[in-house]
Amino acid sequence: MRKLVILLAAVLTVALAFGPGMAAPPDKIVIQEIQKSKAPVAFDHKAHGAKAKSCQACHHKDAAGKEQKCSSAACHGAKADGKKVDLKEAYHTQCRDCHKKEKKGPTKCDECHPKK
Repeated sequence: MRKLVILLAAVLTVALAFGPGMAAPPDKIVIQEIQKSKAPVAFDHKAHGAKAKSCQACHHKDAAGKEQKCSSAACHGAKADGKKVDLKEAYHTQCRDCHKKEKKGPTKCDECHPKK
């Protein structure tokens, strides 16, 4: 019994020490890494996160709880590299294809990129 109490205390200590320290994802972000001629995209991360089955639906390379932006995770760069598509194509394919599949959300340029 004493070992069980010690084990539970250790688990609780670890959970309290690390749980609150994990940063929650931002509610809204602005995607501006790839803008050239179009305005940056205002993205409601919280709303999309609630609709996605898991974080890996978009953050396909990252472990749960360790998601990063594609540009900082060396996932997609400014230019295509072998089979890796560039960041612009990755965003456009991911977003547009999901919106078309769900028959909801913007699919045209100016619907995501407001005119400057």
